[in-house]
Amino acid sequence: MADLLSGADPAPVEIVNPTSNHPLLLTGDHAGNAVPVAFGDLSLPAGEIDRHIGWDIGVAGLARALARKLEATAVLARYTRLLIDPNRPLGEADSIPARSDGTPIKANQNLSEEQRAVRADALYWPYHRAIDMQIGRIQRLGHVPVLLALHSFTPALNLGARPRPWHVGVLYGSDARFADRLLDAFRARDGLVVGDNEPYSGMTHGYGLKVHGIAHGIPHAELEIRQDLIGSKEGQERWADVLAEVLVPLLGETALRQIEHH
Repeated sequence: MADLLSGADPAPVEIVNPTSNHPLLLTGDHAGNAVPVAFGDLSLPAGEIDRHIGWDIGVAGLARALARKLEATAVLARYTRLLIDPNRPLGEADSIPARSDGTPIKANQNLSEEQRAVRADALYWPYHRAIDMQIGRIQRLGHVPVLLALHSFTPALNLGARPRPWHVGVLYGSDARFADRLLDAFRARDGLVVGDNEPYSGMTHGYGLKVHGIAHGIPHAELEIRQDLIGSKEGQERWADVLAEVLVPLLGETALRQIEHH
């Protein structure tokens, strides 16, 4: 399977507003759930690819809406994370999962190193290169790029289901400059249950934050928004408004200087 993508398949990356003059760069590691023609239905039961195991529900629509409102750039992965997960190191078992939330992924069983490399070349590296290129472009415009990774999470997983109370979680690792300000801004809004490194920790998750945020030394954070809040177009527009209201004061020139020197 030397040529994983055919002429009938979409490009692996969608870039919204690729020439924006805004410092914010949005990313969507799990924005899409497309499957190349060569892979058929991945031998999955009907509907499985549309569940959270296939993608982060609502993120693509939210990212496009927010990019439109702020006139910012968004870099979105189009293909399902079940083929290869852009938010995992390539050597990890979960990079190409054999199971996801209890569902066996037959197309991922007993893969050779060559098959893994083909997937990485076609789907993984183009996405990460696109993010790095946009960071460089924003820097050449004279801005400090601010990286915000958008994800969504289920109200509860199938396995060991435990309700998750948060509306939005802010994830970060060793650099909390931007995350601290996001946490303060979300907590100042009435009615929001805000997770601090919940439902996941940026120390153990957030591979994209490490290779693009920490590696470039730029302000960065990850948002996890509960899927039932952004599963519809109306919810995506509503949360794009919320995020715009939170982000605009944090992305002014004075605020960015404070973040940079924090």
